[in-house]
Amino acid sequence: MSSILRRPSLGPRVRGLRIKELPRDKLISLVYVNTLDEFLNILKTTHYNIALDKLTRDNLDELRRGLIKIYLDRVKSIFLGSSGDAKAVILSSLKYFEYENIRNLTIAIKAGRNPEDFILWEPLEFTRRRHIIASLLGVKNVEEIGDRLKQMRHPAYKAFELASKYGEDKLSVFLDRQWIEDFSETAPVSKDKSLNMFITELKEYLNVLIAIRARIWGLTEELNELIIGKPTPLVTSAVRDPPTKFLENAGAVPWGKILIDMVAEAPTLENISIAMDNIYPAYVKKLSDIYIARFSEFSLGALAAHLEYMKAEVITLIRVAALLAEGVPTEKRRRVFEPLTRA
Repeated sequence: MSSILRRPSLGPRVRGLRIKELPRDKLISLVYVNTLDEFLNILKTTHYNIALDKLTRDNLDELRRGLIKIYLDRVKSIFLGSSGDAKAVILSSLKYFEYENIRNLTIAIKAGRNPEDFILWEPLEFTRRRHIIASLLGVKNVEEIGDRLKQMRHPAYKAFELASKYGEDKLSVFLDRQWIEDFSETAPVSKDKSLNMFITELKEYLNVLIAIRARIWGLTEELNELIIGKPTPLVTSAVRDPPTKFLENAGAVPWGKILIDMVAEAPTLENISIAMDNIYPAYVKKLSDIYIARFSEFSLGALAAHLEYMKAEVITLIRVAALLAEGVPTEKRRRVFEPLTRA
């Protein structure tokens, strides 16, 4: 009841967002289409009715920008008029795109492409942090990005330091790590039980994924430096126990059953690692439902969980289109997106 009294307008706004989630049948149809034309035709029957007459390999970036604009417009609709702590949660959630732009800059530089072609400016303009990415333009290599971030005291520099120590190929994982650590330091996290629990769950999920990968990378001795905070019993199980024992322990957490369903036939470390990437949208969808039931639609935890699912849904659509454009066979695409169609 206290969250309802503190944030009476938040519940209806969160309910409004949930109404615009893709229905399960539409999501399955989009995942299992065979052509980009079919994908676009189905997409236009949903709330993601983007202004494209034709979808091709050459204009996938327009699709990406259009979908993220729709997502951002929805976020803006609840930002105005929200309480100060709700606004802080929204801005911390949107900071993901700051880290995503940093990631895309490194990809562009490695590929010898124009970095500005990869940048999504609109989320940065909304959060008033355009200057962060603008200051990175003109760098000549990945190391220089890390150096400039450190000069600005931007937390993302820590991801580059870890990558320089343990391998540049791991930078993407370390950027995800740093975004969640950054989110965990948002002021309301320490004051609000529901938000604290949500961030704690996200941290454990990522820490488990890092622990599994640490075993694959041969970096188990360095685990304490790689994860956020101290290892939980489940993180310790991930880095020490046989995969079947780890899965048995994971059955008690919200994403555990989803993971078990995906890897039961071949529970290897490699399969677990791949599956944990693929089940993330289904996991945050489950968290959104759990936090609304546990704390109500007026809670910061429910808001954060649903914002994360909204983002995951958009990224899923972008990924589906990209795999279609690359000619990835239907069966392989089904394996990638199957967890979400079961959510």
